Amino acid sequence: MSLGSRIRELREDKNISRSKLADLLGVTVGAISNYENEISSPKEPILFKIMEVLNCDANYLFQDAINMHAMENNISIGEYKIVEKYRCLDLHGKEMVNFTLEKEYERSIALKDNIIETPSWNRHLEPQAAHNDYSNDEEQQKLMKEDLDDL
Repeated sequence: MSLGSRIRELREDKNISRSKLADLLGVTVGAISNYENEISSPKEPILFKIMEVLNCDANYLFQDAINMHAMENNISIGEYKIVEKYRCLDLHGKEMVNFTLEKEYERSIALKDNIIETPSWNRHLEPQAAHNDYSNDEEQQKLMKEDLDDL
């Protein structure tokens, strides 16, 4: 994402119109449009106001312009909010999130590589065709019992 895209994303996330942001920054609506569309870049004093009004830091605004070899630093606002929530968790909460994230990551990679199939106990989550209607409750109960036995 570019600087302009970051400004737009933050503005929209905070439900601020271009007109309102222009008023808060002391610039024209056209200037905001130009920043967001990468036609021009805000001068340093306006950048400081943008960071203050949109409650962000320069690292967020310029993260894609900085060439970081050690890691990718491309994070969306939604991901940033997840990180903020994570930082508020206690040790137990962080352990739970880390465990779940690791297991889901492993599962996703395995599914992507077609290494594993959906477990039988989880098949009810797979999409079913409309014609796949069980003729009676006994048949459905039998299938559910078989799935439970597999556990």
